Amino acid sequence: MIKAVIFDFDGTLTPLTLNFDFLRKEIVSLARAYTTDETIKALNNTYIIEMIYEIEHKIGKHGSSFRKEAFATLARLELEASKGKDVYPYARDVLKRLKDEHIKTGIITRTSISVVRSVFPDMKQYIDGVVAREDIKRVKPHPAHLAKVLKILSVTSQEAILVGDHPTDILTGKALKMDTVGVLTGRTNKEDFAKVEATYIGNDIRDILSILLIQ
Repeated sequence: MIKAVIFDFDGTLTPLTLNFDFLRKEIVSLARAYTTDETIKALNNTYIIEMIYEIEHKIGKHGSSFRKEAFATLARLELEASKGKDVYPYARDVLKRLKDEHIKTGIITRTSISVVRSVFPDMKQYIDGVVAREDIKRVKPHPAHLAKVLKILSVTSQEAILVGDHPTDILTGKALKMDTVGVLTGRTNKEDFAKVEATYIGNDIRDILSILLIQ
């Protein structure tokens, strides 16, 4: 029996407005003040957050200064990209209907908590637990991120379902043997969700209601 639904944030509960290539270029530009191009190039295939932690580790005593500056820059750019944004028009209704059915709701996001609060200021009325990047070092797709929100919600992985707009969301859920829902509101198509074996594929989060047989 499903007791909780856990959502990704950007692209799932709110429109995806982040330009990840631009964010990466800005962090790389900052990193050049701390380390070599060779070090940076070696991390070309690493996600931005993981790249920040790797560079922090490699540069030693100045690592914490870089990390703090990098995350401050990232949060600033994310906030700028989120100006005037809200959750999808149907999101609050879906979340309320889940709560009416006594189903807990959670969010896991690689985004800064300041962005989540800015976009979704009334979040506490609808969400029972949130784990943003400030709350954990090993962010998704590492399963520790998902495990932390499950603990907050006091549910097991078999009692929850994960909803996201990116293959990494699906892989995160699969790592804990959870059912997953890939939604088409981000930049991922049905074929890519099928490749990572999403349990369900929906147009948007409203489909979670029919998946859970909520009328």
